[in-house]
Amino acid sequence: MKKALAGVLAVAIAGVLAGSAMAQVPNVQVYFDPAHTQTQTSCGQQGQPTSLYVVANNWNMNITGIDFSISYPPSLIWLADILPDPSTQVEIGTSPTGCAIAYANCCYLNGFQSVEVLLPLVAWGPCDCASASGNPQSVVVGGADPSKTGPTAVRKEDFAQFNGIGMTSLICPGIIATEPTTWGQVKALYR
Repeated sequence: MKKALAGVLAVAIAGVLAGSAMAQVPNVQVYFDPAHTQTQTSCGQQGQPTSLYVVANNWNMNITGIDFSISYPPSLIWLADILPDPSTQVEIGTSPTGCAIAYANCCYLNGFQSVEVLLPLVAWGPCDCASASGNPQSVVVGGADPSKTGPTAVRKEDFAQFNGIGMTSLICPGIIATEPTTWGQVKALYR
């Protein structure tokens, strides 16, 4: 009995570890706050400048270069890209058209943790989340080159290039349903 219980426990632990390892997909995400917790926001005051925070997550390597683009919705007007540490970084291109950021050999990014790679400065354009026209608007990270589907990063040790996923952030994300329901009511939706 103890052997059977140990076998079931080992399979359960392996399943949990495999699931968490698969969730570690390298990506680049736009955040609306400096703590990197908000990927959704409501409209800001029209004409008001604000910073966005572009973060590389889950790359699990030392990064010496990264490239990506950002597709801004009409409610955000791109003004400039600001590097977090211009003394060790150089940017080629711009975030709306595709940019590549390289790091000095001494000062690579620690991709084993989430790290800011760019601080785009934008101004709020026409936006009204409360009106019928306030549909969700996407801020999408893509590839720096139109032939790429997502961001790429270069590993410091051997200059190998790795593909990542470009994430989507939302302005006017909409209403999240919070009405209580039962499992029977959910199943009835699919009959």
